[in-house]
Amino acid sequence: MLRNRVARTLSAVALGLGNSRECPLCGWTGRRFLTQPNPRQPRRDAVCPQCGSTERQRLARLLVDIGHPDYTLHVAPDGVAGWLRSASVDYLSVDLYAPAMRKADVTDLPFEDQTFDLIWCSHVLEHVEQDRQAMRELHRVLKPGGLAIVQVPIWREATFEDPTITTPEERSAVFYQSDHVRLYGLDIVQRLQQAGFAVSTLTIRRLPVELITRHSLSHLPTNEIFVCTR
Repeated sequence: MLRNRVARTLSAVALGLGNSRECPLCGWTGRRFLTQPNPRQPRRDAVCPQCGSTERQRLARLLVDIGHPDYTLHVAPDGVAGWLRSASVDYLSVDLYAPAMRKADVTDLPFEDQTFDLIWCSHVLEHVEQDRQAMRELHRVLKPGGLAIVQVPIWREATFEDPTITTPEERSAVFYQSDHVRLYGLDIVQRLQQAGFAVSTLTIRRLPVELITRHSLSHLPTNEIFVCTR
């Protein structure tokens, strides 16, 4: 509705007064970020009013050095799309359901082996029932020496999943979102290694508190980034 759009615009203008917050993806500065709606608990100071980035995307921008890849695959394009596109010689986004440059299933990617120098797969695998197959596909299409950046919400030490939980209501209650199929733990590293990757973990603890605050980076389940190499 027009009223809602006007309200959002006025809110963004109000939040833009001041410079205590800064988005490292688009350069926006202001008093604080927008609130992220969430049926469980809204997150204040989370969404950039200018580019729409959230904590995990801003964290990735500050922690991950992607260089200048020749060919980038972006699975389920999100708030880092502009950065990836500008850094890459060639860029391709894919998604099975949402808008993207090409429709593709991450468990059966329509690409030759060793095609991409960089793969970005953020908050995708928690939606995929056959996540191990998806990881094998990411490994297959990554060039030797390339990078695959994986982000998922981390809730515990050991991953919990139950294939008998199938309805949106059940999944929302158990996995915190109606289209999630598991709660990942830090043992996702072992899953990625079993798919063939060497994995290192980047965490928010690498950054000073002042930087975390200025860019509003910290959201407990999104404080880890998994850097996978072949």
